[in-house]
Amino acid sequence: MTPQAGATVRKPFTLTKAEARELKRRSEEWDRRGWGIPHSVVEARWLAKLGRELRQMVREYDGTAREAKKLLECILIAEQEGLPDVAEIRRELASKLARKRAA
Repeated sequence: MTPQAGATVRKPFTLTKAEARELKRRSEEWDRRGWGIPHSVVEARWLAKLGRELRQMVREYDGTAREAKKLLECILIAEQEGLPDVAEIRRELASKLARKRAA
């Protein structure tokens, strides 16, 4: 059976022994010099970005059901991922909703 025109044929990723040695040497050098970013730093930055984006979504919330569903889903994901200030973000949303009802 021949491949169709335009279809890509997938090959497994392979390395030569020389390439594998070079990658191992680089990895060991990075470990020895202490280069790279620790996982805890990456996770903290990611959670901070998640918090900023969630707050932005709360600020831009227009009151539609579609936006409410999206916002609720994002709040639940943030809570599950361990975002420390989810309660504060919920309070911001609640105060925004209270202001809209009062208007």
